[in-house]
Amino acid sequence: MLNALILAGSKEKGPLEITAQVDNKALIRFNNRPVVDYIVEALNNSRYIDKILIVGPEDQLNPFFRPKIEKILNPGESILENLEKAISYFNTSDPLLILTSDIPLISAQAIDEFINICLERNASLGYPIITKEEILQKYPEAKRTYVSIKDGTFCGGNIILMKPEIFYQKKELIENLYKNRKVAWKWAGIFGWSFILKFIFKGITIQEVEEKVSQLVGFNSVAVRISYPEVMMDLDKISDYQLIRKYLEN
Repeated sequence: MLNALILAGSKEKGPLEITAQVDNKALIRFNNRPVVDYIVEALNNSRYIDKILIVGPEDQLNPFFRPKIEKILNPGESILENLEKAISYFNTSDPLLILTSDIPLISAQAIDEFINICLERNASLGYPIITKEEILQKYPEAKRTYVSIKDGTFCGGNIILMKPEIFYQKKELIENLYKNRKVAWKWAGIFGWSFILKFIFKGITIQEVEEKVSQLVGFNSVAVRISYPEVMMDLDKISDYQLIRKYLEN
C-alpha cells in the first residue's frame, strides 16, 4: 500500500478562480462538490492507496473531507516546501503518489493502472504519458499541450510516483527544473545541448528520455504509457472547465 499527496496549495487566482468566485482552484465545484473531492474519491477506491494527505488551506478544505482523508496541512510558500511537508509527515521510504488537485475526471482504475506499471518496472520515479490520438479519441474537444518525439506525439499527466530519497538527494535539481520549467534553454545546462537539440528536432525516443532522467536523478525513472486520458485532463482554462463540466454534470 502507498500513500498519496494531493497538492492544493496554490495561492494564485486566475480567470477560473475569479469566475468561480473561489480563492483556490481545488474549491471550484461540479455537482456542488469541490473539484478536489473527485480526486479523493478516486484515491479512496484505489486498491493501492492507504493514507491520503492534502496540502492546502485547512480552514477551507477541512469541512469537506473528514473522515475521508488522513490530514490536511496548510501550504508553505512553494511547491517544494509543500512536498517536503508531506514527505516529512509520512516519514517512510515507500514511494509517494503525488497528484494535482484539478483532475476531477480521474478514476481509481487510472490510478491503479499507473501504479501497477510503475511497480512492474521497478520505478523510483514514474510519470504518465499518453498519445495525442488516444486523448482526442475520447475527448475530441480537448486542448492539451503535446510534445512530439521519435515515438509519437504525447501529453504528460498530472500524477507522479516518487521515492522520498529522490527529493532529499536531488532537491536542488528538482528546484531548478521547476523554476525553469517554462524556460527551455535553461534546461540545456541540466540535460546538455546535444540532448535538448535532439529533443527539439524530434530525434529522441522514450527510452532515451528515461535513461537520461535516470542518470540525472540516480534512480530508475520511467515514462509510463497509460490508457486513461483523464489523468491529463486538468483544469487550467475556461475551456477546460466547460469540457469537464460537460462530462461530470451530464
